[in-house]
Amino acid sequence: MKHNGFVFYDGPSMLDGKPILGIATGLKQTRTNTKTGAMIQTYILRKEENPVIAHKRGLDASVCGDCLHRTLGTCYVRLENGPLQVYRAYQRGGYPHLTLQESRTLLVGRIVRLGAYGDPAAIPFATWETILDCAHNWTGYTHQWKAEPFAPFQRFTMASCDTDAEYQEAKALGWRAFYVVPQGYSGKPQGAFLCPASEQAGKKLTCIDCTACNGTQGKATASVFIPVHGVGFKQTRFSNLIQIGKASH
Repeated sequence: MKHNGFVFYDGPSMLDGKPILGIATGLKQTRTNTKTGAMIQTYILRKEENPVIAHKRGLDASVCGDCLHRTLGTCYVRLENGPLQVYRAYQRGGYPHLTLQESRTLLVGRIVRLGAYGDPAAIPFATWETILDCAHNWTGYTHQWKAEPFAPFQRFTMASCDTDAEYQEAKALGWRAFYVVPQGYSGKPQGAFLCPASEQAGKKLTCIDCTACNGTQGKATASVFIPVHGVGFKQTRFSNLIQIGKASH
């Protein structure tokens, strides 16, 4: 395939019904994400607005749902980088629309990151189920874990948690959790291990080498935690809001 990526979903968001895209990139690796490694990256984007404008207008709920980080300004994703560049490439015709069968073929033996930007739950579960059937492995996270319709995503994704209460609730609902702890957090959440790709763990593994964040279908049973990361001011904002209790859903 001459292109570096493809559109595997073009339809309504499962979060609000608005038109969105699911785009997979990284078929031809030119750069490698230092944390994840050379995974296939998937981006979930509003179809008719670039992600920067969509965020400013509040339209990103279509792809991020009720994730608190889109409203608090604490999301680690820098929209002007990957998401915007992928959207612009799409507008230039850089990503052909493929059928699910064609998409499956291109993912044979690959490791896929569900939602380099956007919540995987915005795309129908059946779509992921079909295209991941031939993949070697994947990682994924969702903030929609509290909503019963998205329970099937336990199979592929981790429950994104931001407080101890959320962490305990997610586990009680049968999810494996990915718990982002604030600055200064001491100790270790029960039943969880430190993300080996984190600075605190010495970056001993990349995500592609670990793949523990693959929901309940893999061999791992424990949950994962990681100290807040990303741009410095966002780390501080996240930690402060968590500590004063404003970041709970």
